[in-house]
Amino acid sequence: MTTAKSRFTRTRVGKTLVVTTAAAAVAVGSVTGAQAFADPAEAVPEQGGQTAGSVYANRIIAPTSLIAGAARGQEYTYWSPGSDERLHLSTATLLEPKGKTPSAGWPVLVWAHASNGWNQSCAPSKTRNGADDAAVTRLLKQGYAVISPDYAAVGMPGAPQYSDVSATAHNIVDAVRAGSDVGESDLSPKWAVVGEGQGASAAVELARNGASWQSGRLDFRGATATSIPAGYDDLVTNLSPSSQPVPTGVVADVLYTLAAQEPDDVKSILSTRGTALVEQARTLCSAALAKEIGGTQLADLVSRPLSSNAKLAAALRKSLAIPSRGFSRPVLMSQRLMDPTVVVPTSLEYVTQAQFASNKVTMKTYLTGDDAAARKQERSAVDAYLEDLF
Repeated sequence: MTTAKSRFTRTRVGKTLVVTTAAAAVAVGSVTGAQAFADPAEAVPEQGGQTAGSVYANRIIAPTSLIAGAARGQEYTYWSPGSDERLHLSTATLLEPKGKTPSAGWPVLVWAHASNGWNQSCAPSKTRNGADDAAVTRLLKQGYAVISPDYAAVGMPGAPQYSDVSATAHNIVDAVRAGSDVGESDLSPKWAVVGEGQGASAAVELARNGASWQSGRLDFRGATATSIPAGYDDLVTNLSPSSQPVPTGVVADVLYTLAAQEPDDVKSILSTRGTALVEQARTLCSAALAKEIGGTQLADLVSRPLSSNAKLAAALRKSLAIPSRGFSRPVLMSQRLMDPTVVVPTSLEYVTQAQFASNKVTMKTYLTGDDAAARKQERSAVDAYLEDLF
């Protein structure tokens, strides 16, 4: 296979790393500029100068395509390893806030988003999500530069790293390494993670290991984690025809996890309905998949327990587990009482246990059944916690 290094040459112009290729200049999605990205399917094992966190290519985002609160932005691809022990190309967006750049550079937050789908078309760099845009805009207006990663190998055939907590966390660290390159002197070495859903799992993992995984002058300060999918490893590995009902959003996450496995590993356990929905999960983003799920529950997805495939169950339990102790950096764990994306009692139990087990954990719950009020209180708690981290 011809490596990416031999097919592309790189030159730096100002703050933009330009990749020269035979491909014509094109516009991708709503971002215009010279096409500088390789197909992630062409990623190869580390060799020939490819290293985790190194930039493959980047481009300036057109001002008309910036979200509210952003003064400038870049989209970039970078190398990051998956649970398959291969380097993959991943994409992230770096946005800088309006105003004068501080002398020490903008403090950096990573918006570790919740799952929106397994297909590449569902990645934040390919499709706009109103909730994500609102969250990033709020952070920009508070004076943070924001990095939004797609996560490694989304849409890759046989890519279990989609549901691998450690691989996602490593991907975030590599996004910050690469972002510090394309952002250069505009960015402070101080950074933190704001995680939700799938991103919350990675944020918790980083509170334990991020400081030891970073490199150079990067200074990881801590994390916030909302809607933590606690117990998801048990939920998936105990999947069976007798599984209890869960919110539709959790059913969708399970389908995406199953879709990310090798087809031969799951076909023997899936029901007819499960087979159809897993196939749809390979192409549909979360909102569309939720409509297809309708009233389907976990028990309807399988004809036999997932544990009947012992190797698959063991691999999933390892990749989906999140730590509850041993944290080296502060982490805010927040859970609303009304949350359709997680099994709330399980998440509350996890957060409580984590707080008792580690003095690095701050627990927040909101004693209201009003979703709008709870979300407002949660945003305030996250904002105040982030301010203290920096």
